[in-house]
Amino acid sequence: MTQTEASKTLPVPPPPKLWPIATVMATGIFATTFVQTQTLGYLPLNHLLGKTMHLDSDESATFLSLAMLPWTFKVIAGLLVDGVPLFGSRRRAYLMLSGLTALAMWLLMGLAPANFNFLLVLAIGMNTAIVFGSTTSGGLLVEAGQQFGMSGRLSSLRVLAQNLGAGLVGPVSGYLAGHTMTGKCPLAWTSMAAILPLACMFFFSWFLLKEPPLPPQPDHGRSFVEQLLHVLRSIWRQIKNVLNWQMLMPALLVFFIQAVPTFRSTCFYQYQTGALHYNDDQMGWLQLAGYAVAFLSSGVYAWWCRKASLRTSLYGAVVLTSLSALPYLFYTPSLSRAIGIEGLGTFLQILAYLPLFDLAVRCTPKGSEALGYSVLISMWNIGLMIGLKTGPTLYEHVLNKNMNSLIWLNAGVTLAGVVLVFLMPKALVAQREGK
Repeated sequence: MTQTEASKTLPVPPPPKLWPIATVMATGIFATTFVQTQTLGYLPLNHLLGKTMHLDSDESATFLSLAMLPWTFKVIAGLLVDGVPLFGSRRRAYLMLSGLTALAMWLLMGLAPANFNFLLVLAIGMNTAIVFGSTTSGGLLVEAGQQFGMSGRLSSLRVLAQNLGAGLVGPVSGYLAGHTMTGKCPLAWTSMAAILPLACMFFFSWFLLKEPPLPPQPDHGRSFVEQLLHVLRSIWRQIKNVLNWQMLMPALLVFFIQAVPTFRSTCFYQYQTGALHYNDDQMGWLQLAGYAVAFLSSGVYAWWCRKASLRTSLYGAVVLTSLSALPYLFYTPSLSRAIGIEGLGTFLQILAYLPLFDLAVRCTPKGSEALGYSVLISMWNIGLMIGLKTGPTLYEHVLNKNMNSLIWLNAGVTLAGVVLVFLMPKALVAQREGK
């Protein structure tokens, strides 16, 4: 039998289907968004740190910024997910292990006392686990977006899942902050709320995600050192694949947008609950109101990305990010006005972020989907850590706790991002989706 005849006898794998990949990706994004210290843990931790442990907003921001530290090392997770298969899997096993580990860490946080250092270690461990789930979900997004030519629409689905997680968590975390922050285990009920989405992430990955078999690895007969060198060479190939100008400029843009000193941090929480006298339950509903309106952003961009070039969308992203801060100048103790402001501000902010996620999918090189996307998201998170820390620091020590000054500063500095959009490679941003 000739080689051609033999190849005809091999089973032809069925063409990949989009919906299982999209479902697992969206579930992974939802779960890893819902259970973060910046979402599910945000109001309970702010309550615990500020009202139980009596820390100021700068000290509370230090805890939350350090807890987010694993997100700045997302690139390492990307290297492993792309270059080092786990149990013969590049995606499925990582998602399942991430869900189980994060679930275990949240349970430990629920049993922990109100000790700054101990809680911080557990929070860092939990975030480390979900970084792998988020990175793997990003890899699925890039693969499907490039394969099916739907980078904008799948990015809209990603942000929809992210907003759903961030929006639903508002009233949940508000209730937990207002009613369960007593006793030796102040985060016990908060940890219980993290179990369901993480369990869904595990089981959806197990049952829905079908990966093609990996090519056979000639590990038989190799020594441990030879196998280790093989892994390191694979990782080095991944690194070289993403070191290019097409990745540099998008990374600088997303870093800059997030690194601008922000008022959306611990200082605004203390401003809302202190100067404006909102309680934790109201804070949760305000967060839900903002994200409920922001769901429209995904639909708007899913339509818009097929009408305009990505460069046009990116210019709009910078302007909208700046404009999204201005409604907060009119924040008052009126709950109805605050709901309107949260809705408008969050809608503009999320709509502005969608072209950045679209850009991240387009610029990621083939074969390094999880790594390339994680590089962009790591730069996003490094910038976010800086913005979340510098905003409260300026508010406490430079601006004399003048919230409006911080809002104007955030809106004005953001506009400088148009320079980075102008420098984007033409081949990357000149076309609309599908061209």
